[in-house]
Amino acid sequence: SESSGYKFKKYRTPDCKECPMKDLCTSRTGGREIDRSQYADAVEENNKRYQENPQLYRTRQEINEHIFGTIKRQWGYNHTNLTGLEKVNGEHSLIMLVYNIKRTMNILGIPDLIDKIQKWNAKYPPKGYAVIKVTFFKLLCEFKNIKQLFLSPKTASLTSEFCANRKGVIELI
Repeated sequence: SESSGYKFKKYRTPDCKECPMKDLCTSRTGGREIDRSQYADAVEENNKRYQENPQLYRTRQEINEHIFGTIKRQWGYNHTNLTGLEKVNGEHSLIMLVYNIKRTMNILGIPDLIDKIQKWNAKYPPKGYAVIKVTFFKLLCEFKNIKQLFLSPKTASLTSEFCANRKGVIELI
């Protein structure tokens, strides 16, 4: 229906009224009616691509969809708090940034991540680099209070020690 935002085209034929098989086909007195969504062609094309290469779609699920499942189910972000495209895009970008930082922390470990960031030579103007680096370290220090971001008590103490010495890192920039 149009109340859901989708447009449908209805197909009917007057031949249904006189068809001897009508009772087997439909219980509708006016005969059979078929609704076709405005997106039906795209759905059929997607189904065709899926049938031709189901392994590609399986790989896509393995790579992409777990991210959104984690964000929605484990973190509880199943809706946005802001309205308007620009604000929602900003909120989504922050959520993805946090996901990527957390994933990087889990893969590399906090000491290696901090080391890589400190040794990082940006290929763009230092002003942007300094802002990104300082912002990252501030975010990292804020995350120290969230227990789920740390893998072990050892990592938590390393991060607390790092955050206590944060001024020295910022002055290096």
